[in-house]
Amino acid sequence: MPEPDNAPPPSAPSSAARSIPETARDWLTAGRSVALATVIETWGSAPRPAGSHLVIDQDGSFEGSVSGGCVEGAVVAEALEVIETGRCRLLEFGVADETAWRVGLSCGGRITVFVQRLGEGFSHDDLIRLADAARDRKSAVARIDLTNGATAVSVEGEEGLRDDGRLARREGDLFVSPYRPAPRLVVIGAVHISQALAPMAALAGFAVTIIDPRSAFATPERFAGIDLVADWPDDVLAGRPLDRHTALVAVTHDPKIDDPALTLALRAGCFYIGALGSRKTHAARVLRLQASGFATGEIDQIAAPIGLPIGAATPAEIAVAILAQLIATLRSPAEAARVGSAP
Repeated sequence: MPEPDNAPPPSAPSSAARSIPETARDWLTAGRSVALATVIETWGSAPRPAGSHLVIDQDGSFEGSVSGGCVEGAVVAEALEVIETGRCRLLEFGVADETAWRVGLSCGGRITVFVQRLGEGFSHDDLIRLADAARDRKSAVARIDLTNGATAVSVEGEEGLRDDGRLARREGDLFVSPYRPAPRLVVIGAVHISQALAPMAALAGFAVTIIDPRSAFATPERFAGIDLVADWPDDVLAGRPLDRHTALVAVTHDPKIDDPALTLALRAGCFYIGALGSRKTHAARVLRLQASGFATGEIDQIAAPIGLPIGAATPAEIAVAILAQLIATLRSPAEAARVGSAP
């Protein structure tokens, strides 16, 4: 069914949604009976995108979300029957003005939810493979037959993986759900901008690491609760390699610290690379990177000056501009296509 003209653009599941396969695996391993509810279609201002999950056990305990709280109760009740009977169900929740509160989608949208019992069509082994792929920072794709719940999982590097970079979607009686590793943010420089950026990025679902060899800057007191490494970036990243699901932000203004990290980020194909500095500073940076063998097209991947042009002046405002630009890159169709086409 086509979406209305005012439908919001689709977005990828949150980092919380991507932890559901691991939760389901653990519950099955512990001997619990488990069902999985998946949003397979949305229309209008639906609160959760296609691909969002809710996992439910035989006692009604659940994790995740398919509607931001609007219809979870009804989905859990249906899931308990699916667990008992083993028969998958297709549920639709819609809203009209006079029934908004009764139905639960007071935001004015509609969602279709598929509920299946796990351990059969969607096997324990498949859940293990999805969880292992996330741990190994590999992409994976699950294809669910909506007529019977039969599910096939492919993991990056296998011949069967055909993720074309698009988001979760319904294709007739088949639902295709890509799973990609949770995004990471590596910040080079324990500066004032980083102090604001780190907690904001963590709140947005990024695993954040701050790297700075200057011990006067890289102190636990300035970055409480953040993964902080007081060492040279090239030494740290040799053991914790960057990948295309990682963003790198360089904000020290010191080429000895920033340049090696930028070099590694370009080679790794990080989905976002940003570097602090004026246009004059970046021009000098470009010359250094060209001397290291990078082509102009490769260097152009670096966002510099860094951040969206919102007139940011304070460290906190600059951090907002950086994070907004980073998220815009992550959620862009071009990024989805790039990730899907990568080997």
